[in-house]
Amino acid sequence: MRILLATDLSPEAEIAQTLVMGMPLQCGSRIRVVLALEPLATVSMLATGAMLDALGPAVEEARRELAKVTRILERPRVEIETAVVLGRAADVIVDECAAFQPDIIVMGNRGRGAIATNLLGSVSAEVIDRASAPVLIARRPTLTNVVLAEDGSSSAAAGARVLAGYAPFANASVHVVSVTDVPYPMVLADPTGTDTAVEAFASFQRSLSDTRTRQDATLSVRLHALRDLGIHASAERRDGRAAHELVAAAVERNADCIVIGGRGHTGLRRMMLGSVARSVLYHAPCSVLIAHDTSSVERAPRGRELATVSGKEV
Repeated sequence: MRILLATDLSPEAEIAQTLVMGMPLQCGSRIRVVLALEPLATVSMLATGAMLDALGPAVEEARRELAKVTRILERPRVEIETAVVLGRAADVIVDECAAFQPDIIVMGNRGRGAIATNLLGSVSAEVIDRASAPVLIARRPTLTNVVLAEDGSSSAAAGARVLAGYAPFANASVHVVSVTDVPYPMVLADPTGTDTAVEAFASFQRSLSDTRTRQDATLSVRLHALRDLGIHASAERRDGRAAHELVAAAVERNADCIVIGGRGHTGLRRMMLGSVARSVLYHAPCSVLIAHDTSSVERAPRGRELATVSGKEV
């Protein structure tokens, strides 16, 4: 397994580091720890050599800190490599993802930038939108109790594949949650009587019942598939707004992580993260893993060497 651990050496990044440290990994796994140094505008205007001279002390300090991280993460038969890279953090991480081809990207909840959102760092949000690999935003140091969002889509299936096939989730208990969005039935007034309104409401009720039946069937299939793989799994269907109910389920179960599908990448067009997944990211008190459906994306061969990333690796 390949893990790309993005760090900025902040307390939030230390949670991600602790999470990776506790992951059960197979022999031969690789962990690449990347720290992006963003030069000030005045420094970035210099030639490469002059820029490296100006940032020399910062680069050396970053290398020393990454050496400490390496010692913490060390374990038998797991390769650990580090890189200090000059460039925008989001660009560096996305480029590293394209070159290193990780199975998962792990990063902290927010960056260290002066202008950061209250709940989710701008770097994290951009990486989630742009990277093809699953992205785990670490808010807790364990992955033993997981909520899996299920809506029958290929994106939801991508999340299930991560749980079923990735070693870090080998010991996790999974609670599958499907949410039925129940809108308030709006019916136009019928000036000739109430028959039309009554029929419209009855149609609405039938449609809602059919939706619940389909969701229950999907839940049952997913539940049995996970159990057949030896995963301890349970399931429930809830009524309400999807993001709100997923977060509520995680809070009620004191979950370590919510796994939810995001929109994938098709050709040169990058689709932004869906509103439900983004809302979960903003409001969940636990870790959140976004698994894009990338079945139509051609990935580079696993043996590919690490390519030049944005800026310059130093």
